[in-house]
Amino acid sequence: MSEFVLVILVTMKLGNNPSTYEKRVPKKIYKQCIKDSKTYKFPFEELHKVISVKTRCEKVIGKQKQLENGKCI
Repeated sequence: MSEFVLVILVTMKLGNNPSTYEKRVPKKIYKQCIKDSKTYKFPFEELHKVISVKTRCEKVIGKQKQLENGKCI
């Protein structure tokens, strides 16, 4: 069971309305989650003027039974 989640936020600034997409990747160990959040590289770096990427590590909140059923924050 994962206790942490790596959150990857990708924002595309095309036109007047930027769009943000979120990807959550489960991690078991906080140390690995933090390491991955600091070392994540967006594969299309040449698009840095229109796409920005931010990462962070979050602790999964919920009771054990909720976590097992996939119902957690």
